[in-house]
Amino acid sequence: MWDLQPWDNDAAAVWYGDLMDNNQIREHWLEGIEEDPSENPEIVRAAAGLFLMLGRVHIWPMNHFYEDLELTVSQLKSVKDCEQYQDMDELLETIDSELIELESRIDS
Repeated sequence: MWDLQPWDNDAAAVWYGDLMDNNQIREHWLEGIEEDPSENPEIVRAAAGLFLMLGRVHIWPMNHFYEDLELTVSQLKSVKDCEQYQDMDELLETIDSELIELESRIDS
């Protein structure tokens, strides 16, 4: 173990790698995160939520991690800017928290 999170050890990193290599999670995720945020903000946010959970260095496919992280941040910012959400302060605060978490991973 190199830290305390469930993914912070060699055995878990290998297990997550096998998980990601043996299914189409990322491909399906891409379909959602690449939706137009102004037309399907709920789908984009759901895909961003998946990346919040699984988008970590030792879990997400490393050869796509940073580009997918940047895509997620960009798309989530576009969701936050959707006109239909501008009067929903609590939702906007939640999205801000999600963006802070994602942006903290950029330099990791």
